[in-house]
Order: sequence, then structure tokens, then C-alpha cells
Amino acid sequence: MQFQCVGITDFGINIIHLRSFGSVCSAGFLLSMTQGLFWEIVGGADKGGILVRAGKELKSEEKSGRLSHGALVREIEFFETNGRLHYEIVKGTGPENGWVSIQISGKELARRTAAPFEDDEAAPEDMPEAEWRIHRRCKRERQRDVPEWKPISIEQVMNNHTRVAPGMFYGLHFPWSEEMLLSSKFGAEWLTQAMHVAGTLPMDNKVMKVSADPFKITTGNNGGKFLFEVEYLHSSPDLHTRLFAKIPHAMEQATQSDRLSSSVNKQPMEFYELNSSRLLEATLPVKIPRYYFADISNETSNWILITESIDFKDPKRLDFEGKTRGAPKEQLEALEIEGPYDKCMDWCLRGEPKDYYMTLVRCGARMAGLAHKGCFGDSEVLGKYFENFAALPFSSFGMKAECSGQPPNQLKTKIDTALSFMADTGKVLFPSFCRTEDFQQKLRNTLMKLNAYAAEMNYWCHADKDYIAFTHNNLNVDNAYFWRNASGELELGVFDWGSMGSRSLGFKMWWWLYCHEFEDLSANLDAYLECCDFGGPKLQKEVLRMQFILTGLQQMFGLVSAVGQIYKMCPKKEWATIKDRYDPRVGDNIHGKSTLRLYLQVMRTICLIVEEWKADKVVDDFEEKVTELLGGSKKAPSTMQA
Repeated sequence: MQFQCVGITDFGINIIHLRSFGSVCSAGFLLSMTQGLFWEIVGGADKGGILVRAGKELKSEEKSGRLSHGALVREIEFFETNGRLHYEIVKGTGPENGWVSIQISGKELARRTAAPFEDDEAAPEDMPEAEWRIHRRCKRERQRDVPEWKPISIEQVMNNHTRVAPGMFYGLHFPWSEEMLLSSKFGAEWLTQAMHVAGTLPMDNKVMKVSADPFKITTGNNGGKFLFEVEYLHSSPDLHTRLFAKIPHAMEQATQSDRLSSSVNKQPMEFYELNSSRLLEATLPVKIPRYYFADISNETSNWILITESIDFKDPKRLDFEGKTRGAPKEQLEALEIEGPYDKCMDWCLRGEPKDYYMTLVRCGARMAGLAHKGCFGDSEVLGKYFENFAALPFSSFGMKAECSGQPPNQLKTKIDTALSFMADTGKVLFPSFCRTEDFQQKLRNTLMKLNAYAAEMNYWCHADKDYIAFTHNNLNVDNAYFWRNASGELELGVFDWGSMGSRSLGFKMWWWLYCHEFEDLSANLDAYLECCDFGGPKLQKEVLRMQFILTGLQQMFGLVSAVGQIYKMCPKKEWATIKDRYDPRVGDNIHGKSTLRLYLQVMRTICLIVEEWKADKVVDDFEEKVTELLGGSKKAPSTMQA
């Protein structure tokens, strides 16, 4: 999957744009975009099978013999518009290949089903049967050739988001809202087929009932979320009855910008997330929610992920007002799951924040080490289904003698607007030095210089492949669930695998730690950096530190553009009476998202990094290093001036 780096996005973790957003050809979606899919012939029981023709046309030559009821066939191609399937037989009797209709007059003749296992290998003696099924499922999924993601445009999302279309993974139509899932069009019958095709429900079992869960999830920056209950024909301890679904934000006024940001600006973030559960559930060195189904449409950008629901011990409303800061927290029993937690609210954690962030860093570093050892499978497969900066050619980074970031005059205007906000309207939330001319000039110069080297910074962070790590991209406290073992040690599970893939480890670390309180981050950064010696190549701590700081400054490019959004979430007229960060107008989740609280805290953190960590000197040192690496000369001062 080749992307071209041409600039910086807004506020997300992606720092590349797609050079071309040409729409995927609509005619291409007449054909199934999936490969390695199988169908069971369910019609023709009373006629010795179903009719087979030599071509896709309904009046093409009829083949000799019928395709037997119960036959298993492999899909060669499938036309969604007329329901014609080109197949080759795997099991059963009849023509070895040909064309059949999947339904006639509303009667189903063929149904998608799970791919057969290629071996009858028995489970290891020490592995439970349910765990063995997950291993076999993931192995089978990695052997299937699912298409790569093709870039899509805003226009395509706006035009197609209401359409029902087949998914890329399993070829099924799928719901992308709670209302759709619970409707008669989908419901229990659809969920049964979906789980069968995904290989997560035994073929002799089925879902009998799907119903809404009364508990409503009101948080989530990158998608909607809901819970639902299911009943099975055959209940089992291995099958969860309370399930969790993650879906796109609704295309409505309050969340349309979030939907377009995730579906277009950050694409294919969801493709990577769904592949994490689909392909890696068996090999990840950390618990994740049990996978039941996922799919995504490259035509519409709609998607759904269905997993077990995490059984949080006490999922009550968090202390957004900071009333429990410094107060001792109730400790849960061993193995009881804490949370859920949210971003930029470390005072809610039941233990020392350092312990939680260290556990996150160790988890991410452990994944990176195992990936370097090849434990997640073939690197070419990983590169196809996950972000892969290790494979980007030199030419992709867009380096040039001129400014390789935003137009300097545009960036300066954004910086000045942000400085005015931090020094005046929002000054109560920022350090007093933000109001000094010395700091303002320092921040302005630092960002303008790094912007001139935006593409070069991206290249420098990935030039040494030893520093490129395949691991979680956004490992925050709200993307994990925590418990303590019998010895009192903190352990965790992980979800929200958006943008999973290979990128520089310093970049990853920033997005693991950027919501940490600055004072705790500053006190413990050395320990976090030491923890990232993940068993692969020996890494230099100061290189990681520089990557970390540069990535934080890079996020500031987006944050200085966010003042308009800040005022939309908290109008300017409100700021005169805001006394601190715990005021619900800025501290609560606005429209169910932590966006405003996150913007404000991270802007403060980056200002402190510039002032206390001397980030301006870090950028100067980076300029020396990248100039030496590229064998050229420093950029002209004009590239850093408006």
C-alpha cells in the first residue's frame, strides 16, 4: 500500500496525505472486492442441485449436470448487481466451475460460508479448544488474499455513506448503526451468518435473538460505540452474550467533521484497526476483546467491528471536575477490571499514573520486539494490511530545498492566532510565560523552522529501519483496560487499534504518552525511554527522545489550527468566567468526545516542552543531523519566514 507524503494533517496521528483522492471506479464494485471467499449451495435439495451455466449471462449455455445441494465452492468473481457467482468446486458434485445465481425469486440458492481449514491439525495438549479455534481462524485469515485499501475522497464518502455495500473481508452486506443491527433486515439471522463466515461461531450453532443493551456508551473520538445482547441456540462459556460494536460516527451536524476526518484524512485507519483483530488476535502478546466479526466497505467507508464487551467492575461516570484529585482511590479485588478511563484525566486512575503509563509503554515495546522477531507472520502480509513506513521509498517523502511543510505565511497566521488565545482568551489554562514576547517568538521560530523541514523530519525518523516499530499507534489509558493480578501487579488488555502498523518508535511513544500530565511525563520520561529497549536492535535513547519531541511539535501544527474548533466547542463569550481546566465547559466530554479537553491539555504540554525541555535547541540539533544525513546544506532562512 503506497502513500505519498505531501504534508501534515490536522490533529490526528497521521502525518501524511494521499497525493490523489480520485474516486474508486464505481463499476469496479459490480465485482466482489473480496478474494478467498467460499459459498455453500443451500438450494436445489428437491431437484438434485442447482442449475449451472457457462457464462454470467442468464441465457448462456447450460452446463451438464447440476451443482449439488450442500456443495462448497470457492468464489472466482461475484457480480453484486445481478447476483451471479462464478465458482470453482471444492466439495460436492457437479460442474467443476461455472456460473450460478445465488437466489431466484427471493429463494436463496447459495450462501457465503467460512473458508475450510487446510489441515486437520489437533490442538496442542496445553491449549484450550476455544483458544485453538482462534489460532486456526487467524492462520486461515492470513492465507486469504483480501484486497488492499484504495484511497477515497470526501465526495465519495458524502455520496455513498448511506449505501449498503459488501464488505472487503467477507463480502457480506453489513449494518453500521445500532438501529440497523437490531432491525429485521439484519438481526439474529445476519449475525449468525456473519459469525459463521468469520469463523467465530461453530456451524452447528446460531444466534437466536439480538437485543439492545440499556447501558449507553457516550465517549469515543474516532467512532460510535454501543452494546447489545445476544442469545445462542447452544450457550457456551466460550461464547459471550454481551457484545460491543464500534461503528463510524453518524453523518450528522455534531459529528460530520469527525466522520470525514477519520474516513478521509486518517484513512485507512479503520482498515488497519479491523485487521488487527481479524489477523492478529492469536499472536498479540496482550489480551484483546474476543473478535466476532468485522468488515469495511472501500466504496462507502462504512464499517463495523463486533467483539466481546469488557466487563468493567465499576463503569460509573468519571470525575471530570477533578474533585478526587489527590484522594485515595478504592482498590479493586485481583482480576477485577478498572475503568473505563478517559484521556487527560490521570487523577481518575486508581494507582500512580506512572505505573499505568509504564505498563502501556512496556506493552507497546513488547509488540515491537516480537514483530522484529517475525512473531506476527510474514512481513509482506503485514505491509499489505497495516501501515508500513518501512517500505516507503525515498521519493515518497517529498523532500525539497524549499519549505516542505505548510505555506509559511499560512502557518504563521495560525501560530499567531493560537498565541493570542493562549496569552489572552484562554490564559487561565496556560503557563504565565505564554504571555511573554520571548516565549512567543521562541515558539513561532521553532515551529516555522520545523515546518520548513516537515518532510525531512518524517524521512529522518524513518531512515534507520532499526527505529521502525510494528506496534499499536495510540496506546492511551482510554484504549486499554487494566486489572491487578494476585501479586498486585498492574496488567492490561488493549483495544482501539486504529492505524496499527510500522512507524518510528519515537513517534509511537509520543502518541502513547501525549495525554500524560506534563509534570509526571517530565519526571518519568527517561524511565519510559529505557523501557523501549524491546529486545530488537540496540536503540539510542537520545535518538528516541528527539523523535518523541519532534513528533510533539508536529502535533502542534494541527493544534494551532484548532482555535476555531475550540471556540465552536466552548464559545468565546464563556471564557471570561472559566477559572480552571476542571470547569465542565472545557473539562467535560463535549458531544461525547474528549476533543476539547485534549486540545487544551496537549497545547499546554507542548508549550512546556518548548520552554522547559528547550525544544528549540532540539530542532536546531535535528537540522544539523538531517542536513548531514542528506549530504546537502541547510535550508535558506526564507523557507522559515512568512
